[in-house]
Amino acid sequence: MDNEAYSTLIDSNSGTDILGQELIRDDLLPSILGNDSHEISYWAGKRLSRTHRLATYEDLETFFSQFKFGDLKLLKRTNSQINWQLSGEIVANRLSLFEDPDFFLESGFIAQSCQYILDQQAESEVEKVNASKGIVLITTYLSKDKPNDGQEASEIFKIVENSDDSTAEPKTK
Repeated sequence: MDNEAYSTLIDSNSGTDILGQELIRDDLLPSILGNDSHEISYWAGKRLSRTHRLATYEDLETFFSQFKFGDLKLLKRTNSQINWQLSGEIVANRLSLFEDPDFFLESGFIAQSCQYILDQQAESEVEKVNASKGIVLITTYLSKDKPNDGQEASEIFKIVENSDDSTAEPKTK
């Protein structure tokens, strides 16, 4: 992370919330993992999804927001694929501040989550990055085959949604 990226993140509304994450994700890990960085990030995303199994697409979108991955939106679903848009200030900052920001962790998490939600094999790819608009398009490809890997998390990870009223108790889905 260079001085410009640091200054921008520390001055932004969400930057201080993710400063440590950015230092690790877009600076340290790529330098340690080298050419294998994207592939390892993808499998790390799948691993995170295996231990944080989500029940619905809405849970997936909420998870992304709460864990500061960005704003995930399901754009279109067919029998063979799902198109997603990842955006928001966090994504826009990463796209503008880092030479090769890695969205493969998110892609792997989406793939494994879709596999659990649909009970069919799924793989995701980063299809398009539009740095000027601050968006990343991810496509999940669906197979009619049942998953053949183990399901580490037998329980559903329950998403807690905070209401707009800060005095109210969080509610679970």
